[in-house]
Amino acid sequence: MKTDSDFVVPGGQVQTSAPEVMGRIERRWEGLRERVEAKLQTLKGVDRRQESRLLDQAAKAGTVAKRVTWLRKAADSVTGSAAPLAACRKGCSHCCHIAVMISRAEALVIAKETGAPMNPLAGKYTMANVDEDSESYKAATQEAFGKPCTFLKDDVCDIYSSRPLQCRLLLNMDEDALLCQLVEGSTINVPYLNTQEHHVDSVVILGAHQDYDDIRNWFPMTEQQ
Repeated sequence: MKTDSDFVVPGGQVQTSAPEVMGRIERRWEGLRERVEAKLQTLKGVDRRQESRLLDQAAKAGTVAKRVTWLRKAADSVTGSAAPLAACRKGCSHCCHIAVMISRAEALVIAKETGAPMNPLAGKYTMANVDEDSESYKAATQEAFGKPCTFLKDDVCDIYSSRPLQCRLLLNMDEDALLCQLVEGSTINVPYLNTQEHHVDSVVILGAHQDYDDIRNWFPMTEQQ
C-alpha cells in the first residue's frame, strides 16, 4: 500500500493544488509539530559556543569576503548537528526552484570563487524591501517559483562549497520532502530549522547597506547552460 511519501515528485515539478495533493499535505501536518519538537529535543545539549566564536571572528574580519567565509563556517556549525535529523538529501532539489535572496557581498565572493559571470546591475532590493511580507519580495519570490537555480546541475548544486548562506541554513526537519514540493497557487508551510537569529547576525555583520537580489539575477543563465 502506498504512503504519502510515495507521491513526492521530482524537484522543480510544479503540481496543481488538486484535492489529493492538498489532502496529503494536510495529513502530514497532523502531529508534525510534536514529531519535529521530539527531534529537536535531542539537540538541546549541543554546545553552541563554537557558533558564537565563529560569528565573533566574522564580525572582526577585515574584509567583506573574509566575513562571508567566517559566516559560512558559523552557518555550517549551526546546521551540522541538525542535518542528520533533517529530510534534506543529496539530489533533492525542491529548494533550488524557489527564490534565493543573497547580498552583493555574497554574490561577489561566489563570482570570485567560481568564475561565474556576475550581473553588476542586479541588486534591486534593500533591507527595506527584502522583508518577506513586502510586495516586492513576494513578486521576486513568485518570479523565481519553479525556475532552477543557475548553479543546479542534474539536481545537484554545482557550487556546493560556495553555496549561499540561505542555502546552508535551510533544513526541512520533516521525514521527507513532501512539504517542500512546489504547488501552484499555494504556499506550503515547511518545518524548517529555526535559524532566524543567525540570519539577523549575518545582516548585521555584512552591513545593512547591502543590496540584495535573487541568485538567478546575480548570475543569469547563459546559452551554454
